[in-house]
Amino acid sequence: MFTRSLVIALVVASSTRAEADPGFKNALIGPVFGIRLGGHAGPRAVFGVEGGVGLGPERVNLGFEHRDGKVLAYAELDPWYLVGFSLGLGIDSDGEPAPVLGVWEGLPIRLPECGSVSDLAYASTMTIAGGYRYTGVHELYVTIKAGVSQPFCLDN
Repeated sequence: MFTRSLVIALVVASSTRAEADPGFKNALIGPVFGIRLGGHAGPRAVFGVEGGVGLGPERVNLGFEHRDGKVLAYAELDPWYLVGFSLGLGIDSDGEPAPVLGVWEGLPIRLPECGSVSDLAYASTMTIAGGYRYTGVHELYVTIKAGVSQPFCLDN
């Protein structure tokens, strides 16, 4: 499953330009890797896949991750201004609800250049982000996401 998601993310990142749907500014997906800071004894690795759409710095993401011997599926809102935060809800493989609360910071690796495409055109993009979140257990994580985005230009 993880390999299939990674291949999809890479294909999306290498896609050609297309005219944008005015409903969203970007769409990104990618793997999540981390370390669990508490919980039960055993492996501390956290891994999963997360993806979503955004209207700029505000994003809505869906994801799943394996941590603390369980799988957690979640939906979250990820607004960002200088520092991002996560606010969401998940359900683990035992049917128990868990909050998704955290702080993160992200950086673009590849963005469409201003003036290189029309204001409504998508071009491939890639980002990296890392942070802390609480999902029933404390986690430190990093995610690399690929997808498409409209240019983000401050001089318009």
